[in-house]
Amino acid sequence: MISFNKLLLVGLLGFSSLNATSLKELINNTINNNENIKSLKIQNQSLNKTYKSVNNIYNPTLNIGANYLKLDGDVRNVQVGQTTTAYAQLSIDLYNGGKNEAIKKQKEYEYKSSLNNTTSNTKQTILQVVTIYFNTKTIIENIKVLNEKSKALKAQYDRIKTKYDLNMTTIDEVYKFQSEYETNQYQIEELKYQKNQQLQNLSLLSNLDVKSLGNEILPNTTDLNYAPSETIKALKYQIKAQEESKNIISSSNKVQIKLQDTYNIYNYDDYNSKLLTDLPDQQNQLMLSINFKLFDTSSKNKIQSSKLAKQSTMEKLNYLTKQEKMNFELSKKRLETTKLKISSARSALKMAISVYDTVKVKYENSVVDNITYLDALSKKIYNQALYKQALNDYEIAKANYYFNSGVDYKDILNSWK
Repeated sequence: MISFNKLLLVGLLGFSSLNATSLKELINNTINNNENIKSLKIQNQSLNKTYKSVNNIYNPTLNIGANYLKLDGDVRNVQVGQTTTAYAQLSIDLYNGGKNEAIKKQKEYEYKSSLNNTTSNTKQTILQVVTIYFNTKTIIENIKVLNEKSKALKAQYDRIKTKYDLNMTTIDEVYKFQSEYETNQYQIEELKYQKNQQLQNLSLLSNLDVKSLGNEILPNTTDLNYAPSETIKALKYQIKAQEESKNIISSSNKVQIKLQDTYNIYNYDDYNSKLLTDLPDQQNQLMLSINFKLFDTSSKNKIQSSKLAKQSTMEKLNYLTKQEKMNFELSKKRLETTKLKISSARSALKMAISVYDTVKVKYENSVVDNITYLDALSKKIYNQALYKQALNDYEIAKANYYFNSGVDYKDILNSWK
C-alpha cells in the first residue's frame, strides 16, 4: 500500500511542474514586457515621428499673425498714427544648399540605427535570460546531488552513532560524519540562496513571477555562417547619419533661396483721411530672397568635428567587426569542446558511481576507513554535479553560437517545437 507521504510528494511534484516557467515563456515575456526593451521601442517611435516631421524637403510653412503699430507724436498729417495688420504668410525653401534633404536622410539613418540597436539589445537580453536559466538549472541539480549526499551522510552517521553507543567505535568517527553532514547542509542553504537570487533576476528580466523552472532545451544547432550583427548595422547607419551632419553644416555656405507670399489686411486710425488717401485695405506681397554667406568662422571647425566623429565611429566599426568574427569562431569551437566535456563527465560519473558502490560495501564491513568512504562519496557527488553542469553549459554554448552568428532570434523561436 502506497503511504500518504509518498502520495503527497507525488502531488507536490506534479503541482510544481504545472507552475514551472518554461524557457520559451521567459524569452517571449522578456521580448514583450522587459522595461528596457519597451523603453527602446518607445524611443524608436519618437525617432520615427522626428523623421516624418522632416519628410518634406521644401519645408513649407503657413503662419498667421497680427501686429499693431503706434507712432509717438502728432504725425497724423504726414503718417498713419496707428496701424493694425492681420496677415497670412506661406513660406517655402526653394533651395538651402541641400540642408533639408540632408536633415531628412540624417533622421532616417538615426531611426534605422536605433531599430538595429533595439534588436541588438533584445538579443543580448535574451542571451542573458538563457544563461541565467541554465546556470540556475545547474544550481538546482547541485542542490539535488547534495541532498542525496546529505541522505547518505545521515544514514552513515546514524549507523556510526549506534556503533558508538555500543562502544564499537570512537567518538572521532561520529564527529567526522557530523561535521561532513553539517558542512553539506550549509552548502545546500548557500545554493538555495543562489537559486532564489537567480530566479529573482529572471523575474526582473521577464516581468514574470518565476518560482520554478521547466526542463526545456534550445533547438539543436545547425552549421551557421557568420553574418554582421545588428550592432554592426547600427554603426553603419550611424556613420551615414554623421556624413549627413557634415552636409547640413556645409549647406550654410551655399546659396539660400526662399519664396514667401504674404497676404495682409490693414486697419488705420489716427490719420488725416483728406491728406492720406488711397491707403490699401489689403495687400499681397510676394518675395523671393537669395542669400549667400561670404564668411563664417565656425563652419570649418564644425565640419572638421563632424569628420572626426565619423572617423571615430569607423574605427569602432572595424574593431567590432573583427571582434564579432573572432567571437563567432570561438563560440563554434566552444560548442565542440563542451560536447567533449559532456562525454568525459559522463564517463567519469560512471566510474565514480562504480567506485562508490564498492567502497560503501567495504566501509560498512569495516574493510576501509571513513576517509576512503567520504572521498568516494565526494567524488561521486562532484562528478554528478559536473555532468549536469556540462549539459547546461552546452545549452549556453548553443545560445552563444546562435547569437554570435548574427542569426535572427525570431528564426530560433520559430524553429522551437
